[in-house]
Amino acid sequence: MPEELIYAISDSVGRRSKGAVNDKADVETVQNMLRLGAMIESQPALDPGAIDGSIDANESNDDTVKAIEAFQSRFLTSPDGVIGVGKRTWRELMTVLEGDEMEPEPAPVTTSTTPASSGGEFFFPFKQLPSVNWTEGMRAFGSRRSHGARAHAGCDLYFPVGTTIHAITVGTVTRGPYEFYEGTYALEVDHGTFLARYGEIQKSAFVRQGDRVSAGQPIAKVGKLDSITNSMLHLELYDKSATGDLTVRNNQTKRTAKGVPFMRRRDLIDPTAKLNVWKNNRPG
Repeated sequence: MPEELIYAISDSVGRRSKGAVNDKADVETVQNMLRLGAMIESQPALDPGAIDGSIDANESNDDTVKAIEAFQSRFLTSPDGVIGVGKRTWRELMTVLEGDEMEPEPAPVTTSTTPASSGGEFFFPFKQLPSVNWTEGMRAFGSRRSHGARAHAGCDLYFPVGTTIHAITVGTVTRGPYEFYEGTYALEVDHGTFLARYGEIQKSAFVRQGDRVSAGQPIAKVGKLDSITNSMLHLELYDKSATGDLTVRNNQTKRTAKGVPFMRRRDLIDPTAKLNVWKNNRPG
């Protein structure tokens, strides 16, 4: 498999009439996985709708149960609407999220994977390093923009359009996807000790406002800029000592030592040093 995603459930999820336990955290995990699968496969029937950790009492009309059964119909003649720990449906769903073709035969059951809910693990946002660094030229934090009228507010990681972007660590999507720059979009994710803006992504992100993400989870893909040849992830970090919109066009903006405005909230921080560490721990 190209990468190992960090997902786990403690017990079964789906139809209670079929024995599903439906622990709230497990249901949320499955809902997140199904939504991501729907995005990857471009199959709306796999999207469970709300990520709320619940299964309706009328399970036949529950969107999560419907999504499970829609997924099972790809490889089972009689879908039962249940995802069990290490069972066939779980393995097939993990296979889709990890990017392989679906397995024709059952694979060995594995129960050693644990959710990255509080381990403090940090990942580089891509499986590979870009062909050029993020520390020099126009890609670097603080580089000149608009003929020197403002400073670059993040680090640019150059990758082809459509390259998958992964969450740096556990967190919650606080905003997005929303229009950002030159036809691309952005997500804001609260990662606990800092807030990250993942900019210049595609509109069809895998997550949206209110979703919780795991460390290393795919969250979006690199977007295509309207009038710029290079494509990239534009990454901004904030230490959360301020509040409000991240893009600022007044006297509250963060400035360089020479007084050049970043046009960003005053708690903006340089991602360079963190990326230099995270590059040694990449998803997969």
